[in-house]
Amino acid sequence: MKPPQAFYDFTLQFHQDLHLVYPDWASESPTARHYIYSNFRQRYGDQAVRDLSDFSRRLLSDEHLDIETLWFEESKADWVISEEGIRRLFKDFEAWASSLG
Repeated sequence: MKPPQAFYDFTLQFHQDLHLVYPDWASESPTARHYIYSNFRQRYGDQAVRDLSDFSRRLLSDEHLDIETLWFEESKADWVISEEGIRRLFKDFEAWASSLG
């Protein structure tokens, strides 16, 4: 499954900004990552949010897909998040994106 450009843009921004700009990104707070998503939206636009949301939905619907390997091979981030962490990130992004209306 070939990721859309929005996936590459998001993972690059996510990696670059994560620890410097969003030190609490991994907290259990339901809004902990919303700043990351909002900045992604501002930088890349609503179409990128829709593209990433659609891609996330397809990833999460495939129970047999090795998301960790996809992240490692396709992501612009140069570190790996666990399978559980990636699924949590995409579920969280999807919930945020759907709240936009």
